[in-house]
Amino acid sequence: MNGLHHLRARILFKKGLEPFPARNMWKKSLDYVMYGVGFIAPVALVPQILQLYTSKSSVGLSLSTWCLLIFFNFLWSFYGVVHKDMHIFFASFLMLIFDAVIVVGILLY
Repeated sequence: MNGLHHLRARILFKKGLEPFPARNMWKKSLDYVMYGVGFIAPVALVPQILQLYTSKSSVGLSLSTWCLLIFFNFLWSFYGVVHKDMHIFFASFLMLIFDAVIVVGILLY
């Protein structure tokens, strides 16, 4: 965090928030599991993308649903930037990219 981690820790303490990762072993484990979730959740869309582009058929996919998901993931990404939470930003931005790839596929096929 560019050497500002002590300042960040004081701000979190002053606001009554816990440090990241948490000091409690159980919460610290949960923090690290959520790192994985932030990466795995977007990757879960890869089979949908592969099916869409290999079959060249968008039957059963709703353009409006995927456009809404792009909008929602954009909002979550913006939230992550505003709150300087790179974990939320990273996961949401990956979801946004994969959702956009699916929308492009729907429009193509």
